[in-house]
Amino acid sequence: MQKKMQKRASCMRLDQPKVGNLLKCPYCGNESEFFEISDDVITTTHYIQNKDGSFTIENKNSQSLGDVKLFCGNCEEDLTSFHQRFSEMIF
Repeated sequence: MQKKMQKRASCMRLDQPKVGNLLKCPYCGNESEFFEISDDVITTTHYIQNKDGSFTIENKNSQSLGDVKLFCGNCEEDLTSFHQRFSEMIF
């Protein structure tokens, strides 16, 4: 009877769902923090001057003309081979 109750309790646990396409660093196992580095970036920033003479950013745009590389945010290994998949999963 006790085994039956334990089995039923283990089936009722609210575990995290398994995600089949979760990006995971093959070097350290990190699956939550990543960063990109872009080469040859053009940044355009529009400012408004305030009455006190200071400036406030109104709009900021950037465009990468070169390569974009993906890195693990934990061990900083190059994961650029996963960049296309990473880009497709940004919502």
